Amino acid sequence: MKNQVLLLIMSFMVIITEAQTEVKLENGVKGERSFLKMDWGNMNYEVFGEGEPLLILHGNGGSAASRYSMIPKLLEHYQVIAVDARCHGRSSCPEGNLDYFDMADDVIALMKNLKHEKYSIWGHSDGGILGLIIGYKFTSRLNRMLLSGANTRFSGLEPELQAFIKQYNQIPDPKMRKHTALMANQKEIPMDSIRKINIPVMLMVGDRDAIPMKHTMQIFEALPKANLCVLPASSHFISNEKPNHIIYWLKEFKKPFSAPSTVEIAKKMAKSMFGN
Repeated sequence: MKNQVLLLIMSFMVIITEAQTEVKLENGVKGERSFLKMDWGNMNYEVFGEGEPLLILHGNGGSAASRYSMIPKLLEHYQVIAVDARCHGRSSCPEGNLDYFDMADDVIALMKNLKHEKYSIWGHSDGGILGLIIGYKFTSRLNRMLLSGANTRFSGLEPELQAFIKQYNQIPDPKMRKHTALMANQKEIPMDSIRKINIPVMLMVGDRDAIPMKHTMQIFEALPKANLCVLPASSHFISNEKPNHIIYWLKEFKKPFSAPSTVEIAKKMAKSMFGN
């Protein structure tokens, strides 16, 4: 009997050991890599530091590892949880088409599993799309979000990029073809759903982004509590081109939300000058 109990304990310890692997970044920062068992396979996520949890959601074809260079600079302010979406990074790649709404539900499942009371999110590109979906589906468990290069529909991309993406069937690499098909077949996120995201959102876009400014403004105007950040001389790949700007705003955005109105300030100035 004792041997059976010992064997059971040892088996449990092996499972735990396999589920958590130490991750070492180049600068000596250490984290833990784990897998959450899903009905489609294993979802990889990596946890660094302690404090307020910040979920980092990568873009199309990216991974948690693509953010390694930025993570150490965030640990003073956040516990970083970097996630590999299904069919990305170290996560399993199930058969069939990918869907942003399913991928957002994956992240919500992880949030529930980790059991933190509240989370903040930085989502870029596809990660920003997931952030918008999570934002209205799981608002009660969110503090704030920084969303960069996000769109709510396929037509929210520059027309030339749409034309390229529509040719995804010609891409020889099966995983890249699957990733590109995800963009081409994007289901629209209704603006009425965006209006339900009643938490502070920093909406970030490059001035030469894949997302036209007109579409970014539609999202910005639908969000009840949003600030807009347009990065100059920047493409869609702002996390590579302007990583320090993202880090700065992730830190700055922890301050209370503010939405000053130039019109209201001018009215007060007019009242003081004219006395009415």
